[in-house]
Amino acid sequence: MQTSTQDNSTESEKSGWVGWVQIGAIIAVIVLAMVLTSVLSSGGDRELQAAPERAATPVQVVRPAVANHQVEIALTGSVATPADVTLSPQVGGRVVDVSDAVRAGAHFEADEVLFRIDPRDYQVAVSRAQAGLADARSALDQLEAEAEINRAEWRRQYPNREITSLAAREPQLAAARARVESAQADLSQARLNLERTAIRFPFRGRVIDSRIEAGQLVSAGQSYGSVYDIARLEIVAPIAPADLARLAPAVGRRAELSVGGSAFTLQGEIVREGASLDSRTRFIDLFIEPTSPEALRPGQFVDIRVAGPDLEEGVMAPASTLVGLNQVRIIRNDRIEEVEVEVLDRLGDQVFLRPFDFGQGVVTNPVPENALGRRAQILASDESAQ
Repeated sequence: MQTSTQDNSTESEKSGWVGWVQIGAIIAVIVLAMVLTSVLSSGGDRELQAAPERAATPVQVVRPAVANHQVEIALTGSVATPADVTLSPQVGGRVVDVSDAVRAGAHFEADEVLFRIDPRDYQVAVSRAQAGLADARSALDQLEAEAEINRAEWRRQYPNREITSLAAREPQLAAARARVESAQADLSQARLNLERTAIRFPFRGRVIDSRIEAGQLVSAGQSYGSVYDIARLEIVAPIAPADLARLAPAVGRRAELSVGGSAFTLQGEIVREGASLDSRTRFIDLFIEPTSPEALRPGQFVDIRVAGPDLEEGVMAPASTLVGLNQVRIIRNDRIEEVEVEVLDRLGDQVFLRPFDFGQGVVTNPVPENALGRRAQILASDESAQ
């Protein structure tokens, strides 16, 4: 029995000792893990702190110079007439005389007689109208004399009474006066028709085409050709709305005109703008009045240069410097920055900007978005935009 008790005591002591050893091992593992974590953490921070700065971004820059600039727009237009005028008589009859000016391409002066219609029928009509007027006036004179006699007789018989309208022949007089006015109108119309046997225009013009010959029987209102007023010739030039905005205000600006690419030039002035955009091109028409319209012909192509407003104190830079619509990249303190600018004018591969602080220069070559804020390595620098 004693031996058995001793064995149990020994096993109990061994079991307690093993438990304490296990607990110590666990604590040692935890402490070692904490030490390793601390060492690795501090070592990583030192590595991050010691990491070298990224390499500088290579850039090319330009240093724009402040300058004045005048907007200039180049356009192409064509000569046109607001409307062709038909060669149409207002009275009918047989053509008895035709001027040499009534030929395609011929010029004529204002009020020059282009052709005549036989006037004899219209002269007879004038004579008849004159006779009708004389008869109406005679009848009116007779009625007025009779009315005066009636008034005198009335005063003798009824001195204290007002004469009646019938006794004074007032209705008959009113009708006679109306007949006189009608006869006068007939005479005026007859004279006007006689005058219209000579076909002329109140402007200096040119004949587009003509189908008038002597001996031809023409009818009133029928077209026998067409002409145009030389002074009304104008140049129609389509322009993009953006370019029109560059000229604002466009009306009143002077234009230099070159006809058909030749060395012949003349001056013009913008007199109005189109009321709407072309449904296909989305352009607006400018109408230019030339100073020497007699040198032009409808349908001719014209090269146009319009001088716009003077823009003072701006900077010219390559269009490639723009990022988007109104940003540029600049170098300031050797680092790349992006700034907004105001674009005053665009000229193909150049832009005219309102003056701004561009630091060490404006970047002309593309740089990635993640380069903003980085150091820049300037490879080339121009003193001013070319």
